Amino acid sequence: MTEEVLPPAGSGDVDLAVARSIAEAVLALKGVYSLGAGRYAEAATYGAGEKVVGVVVDSEEARVHIVVSYPQGTPIPDLIEQVRRVAKRYAKDRRVSVVIEDVQITGDDR
Repeated sequence: MTEEVLPPAGSGDVDLAVARSIAEAVLALKGVYSLGAGRYAEAATYGAGEKVVGVVVDSEEARVHIVVSYPQGTPIPDLIEQVRRVAKRYAKDRRVSVVIEDVQITGDDR
């Protein structure tokens, strides 16, 4: 996996680039079925003509909304820690929160 080059700090696209990087990395984890869209309000980071659903990034926090696969073999607390660790690589100094929105019953090892 190649690391994405982020725009310079202060550019309006920084949050969107961070959200894109986090989304891609988290979706590659075994046990993550998909990114969640938010329950009562849309969970997304917005940019010029684009949005990244499932990852909310601002200057202080990166919040990752996931749907977990079941059964997937990894205890959910361990999966949360994996998601947090992967997201932290791109979140820089932001706090990282993980929200489990749902559990999807699957017949595979996704």
